[in-house]
Amino acid sequence: MIICPKCQFEQPDSINCARCGVIFSKYQSYLDRLEKDTAVKNENKIVIEEKKHSEKILGGFPYLRQPWKPITTPAFIFLTLLFFLHLIFFPKTTLYRDWSFFTGMIHNVNLVFHEAGHLLFGIFGNDTLMTIGGSLNQLLIPFVVFASFFYNRDRAGTGFALIWFFGNFIDVSIYMADGRFLKLPLIGGLDMEAHDWRNLFNHFDLWSVDQTLSKIIFYLGWVGIFLTWVWLYKNWRSNPK
Repeated sequence: MIICPKCQFEQPDSINCARCGVIFSKYQSYLDRLEKDTAVKNENKIVIEEKKHSEKILGGFPYLRQPWKPITTPAFIFLTLLFFLHLIFFPKTTLYRDWSFFTGMIHNVNLVFHEAGHLLFGIFGNDTLMTIGGSLNQLLIPFVVFASFFYNRDRAGTGFALIWFFGNFIDVSIYMADGRFLKLPLIGGLDMEAHDWRNLFNHFDLWSVDQTLSKIIFYLGWVGIFLTWVWLYKNWRSNPK
């Protein structure tokens, strides 16, 4: 027995309905097409709604609609050189050792912003915030530079700022790890009481995880530098020649 999909008349097996005359195979094909068309319409509706949602978000940030400036070959060569200088000369461990000239030069630049961070965050009158403010500020300054280049849709500048930003992760991680060993020379020849991360780990009782935390920051820095260069390379390769 078979039930007609159109009029629901029950009848013996046949190629068409004895009551309404519909041909079962053709009617089933029609139902299949109708179901497929409905699914496509629903899918298109979802896509349209998502597009409207995205446009609504972008409407609050009109600069995100602006096209990125292409990475010129000279800029890419410079940034690649900077990447390989980090790769060759930057520390490969969180333990402090004598730094290369390149690492020391970058560290001294970051040190200026580090010390300025103590003064800046010290304004709030909180000793803990002032202590951590040095490391925060040496991350904050390159992040502000990154935000500026990103706002102006400058890929090369954004890449430079990100390399600088993630390089500071490495610098901070070494300072963190040194809180236990106290081998890093402090500015002005100050003693261990002036060591930011020794004081922070003491304050928050984090000596059980101090080396783990420093290694996490250290590897985040290296991963960030590497992914930044990959992003620069892909965008440089996609430039119209």
